[in-house]
Amino acid sequence: MKKIFAVGFAAAMAVAGSSAFGAGFGIYEASSRGNGMAGALVGGTGDATAVYYNPAALTDVTNVSVSAGVTFINPFCDVTVNHQPQTKMNPGWFTAPNFYLSVPLTDRIVVGYGNYSEFGLGTKYGQHWAMAGDTIDTTIIQYTFNPVLAVKLTDWWSVAAGARISYIDFENHKRPMWGPSAGVLTANAKSRLHGDDINAGWLVASNFKITDKLKLGVMYRSRINHVIKGDFNVNGGIYSPLGLAVPMYAHSPAKAKLTLPQSLTVGLNYDITDDWRVGVTAMAIGWRSVDKINFKIPAVVAGQKAGYVQKLNWKDTFRLGFGTEYDINDWLTARCGYTYDQDPTTEKYGTTMLPSGDRHIVHTGLGFNLAEGLRLDIGYSLVLMERGSRYITVRDLTGGTRYHFNCRNSYSHLISAQLTYNF
Repeated sequence: MKKIFAVGFAAAMAVAGSSAFGAGFGIYEASSRGNGMAGALVGGTGDATAVYYNPAALTDVTNVSVSAGVTFINPFCDVTVNHQPQTKMNPGWFTAPNFYLSVPLTDRIVVGYGNYSEFGLGTKYGQHWAMAGDTIDTTIIQYTFNPVLAVKLTDWWSVAAGARISYIDFENHKRPMWGPSAGVLTANAKSRLHGDDINAGWLVASNFKITDKLKLGVMYRSRINHVIKGDFNVNGGIYSPLGLAVPMYAHSPAKAKLTLPQSLTVGLNYDITDDWRVGVTAMAIGWRSVDKINFKIPAVVAGQKAGYVQKLNWKDTFRLGFGTEYDINDWLTARCGYTYDQDPTTEKYGTTMLPSGDRHIVHTGLGFNLAEGLRLDIGYSLVLMERGSRYITVRDLTGGTRYHFNCRNSYSHLISAQLTYNF
């Protein structure tokens, strides 16, 4: 068992580059089958991926189960600033890997483990675009390491609890002072803010077998409070026609507080026939906890106030998904689904680190039974983001300039693959 755990953990971490984003900066692409079903597997999965969707349903998995996969994500959008076209936001492809293991200890007790990404984002703009003072490129990479214990209390009711150990890595590049300022003076400086942190939260879950064909799942995930610590670097200065007038060089420790939100998930799964299954899931997400990010960094110009607060004032949101799958024959299953993912951002406050707009996601997928107990799942999802605009203040030599930032034609491609083996 230790060997299986180590190999799966190493494989998942090896393919992990960075992660893209759902609404807010949540990631919900936890398995290829789940992607094809719009995440509507809260009532039960029949394998180790229940560690993510509802660990209480692990009591239905009577054999050792192992599952590993990855989702590749490519987000982009067209950008205008003060109604002027800018470089397209296109950070490239990102990866969201996952690994799951479940082991029955008795006919009523199951232990499980999963590692996956719950949060993350990736945005990238041109080096000299109009709002380079807010961001040039930003990444948030997060991994959750999740041991769980599931217990069947009765023939129709199971419960589970687990720890969520969260590792997060944040990196931001921008030009905090750039462009013409104060008449003949020109500012040109680049900064890099990078740090990471590890902290823990928890989850509890229940699973109810209402009938042989209908199952209900409920799960709560707690907040996780991160204090991201790292380094801040800035190089450049303010230039006059005669050369460098005011240097801006700094290297210092830095930190920022970030609270990952709590969530409550409820889902139903129903077997219409032996070959046709449907599911629905609803999630309430407490993005209100992400009200601001308080950056503690040194001043880049003498006399300037050190550090700054990135106001966000996000609102709580919900996410709703419907999915279905049909066994075409003994070896092939087809899936499809739809997800509505509400945007937590507000128009008054914003940042170019995260494009705004509600998400509409269309899912498709196929499952292949390769051998007894061995299944390959593949999936494709198209994320369509509603057009969104924000008013954003970027600090400069005059104290700050307010911009109108607009995203349109925003969408993402998600391609996933997963191997699952039930011993």
